[in-house]
Amino acid sequence: MSDILLDGTAEELRALAAAVPPVRARPDLAREVLDRARRQRRSRRLRRLALGVGGGVVVVSALAAATLLGRGDHFTVTQPSTAMESTVRVEERVVFDRTLRPERGDVVLARLTVGSEEFDSMLRVVALPGDTVGCPADQTGRCPEIVVNGVPVREDYLAGTVTESFPTTTVPAGRVFLLGDNRPVANDSRVVGPVELADVSGVAVRIRDGDGRSRPVPGAPTHDGPGDSDVVDPAGPVPPARATPA
Repeated sequence: MSDILLDGTAEELRALAAAVPPVRARPDLAREVLDRARRQRRSRRLRRLALGVGGGVVVVSALAAATLLGRGDHFTVTQPSTAMESTVRVEERVVFDRTLRPERGDVVLARLTVGSEEFDSMLRVVALPGDTVGCPADQTGRCPEIVVNGVPVREDYLAGTVTESFPTTTVPAGRVFLLGDNRPVANDSRVVGPVELADVSGVAVRIRDGDGRSRPVPGAPTHDGPGDSDVVDPAGPVPPARATPA
């Protein structure tokens, strides 16, 4: 114990032990001894962690990074359904940025409600708050392209997918109009209506295939992906697919 107590506390303890008749100790002396012992042991453990085998900085950095999971700017989701094919294929991983505000053309992760069921879905932003959006039918009864604010939108990323016509609507404040790139099967704003911005949890910045190759999001605005030092939350369990049969 003498290596832990290096000041007057040690002298006080020795005087108490040798006193005849016994001397009354101050009430907080025992607690002070225990507190100092605990601080000394904690200090030794921290020194060993920081200096051991020359890897202390790496160990501490790894622990710090682990504590940031779920709090960083980026997270990864594995696509469970065909709703965004061929832009995002089943079981491809998509890296999202929590800090970006959605723009037209962005692919986002949004919380949808269909009946009594809630689920997350990857969909594309086709209209923003205040925009008008619709897909008017031509002479054949089909819609050749969606129209936003009176202007037809070219969607090369659809790869031949046909969009069935739907009526023109104005997107309310604080909401976005979302469509899947695989229009015949996607549950999107044609079913659930415009989605609240508060229910959008991230904007896609990269797509990664099964071999780990990374590519930008076709048809979306250019966004910077995570850097080498950025923490990216790994993909969790693959959620169940949600799609409306053709």
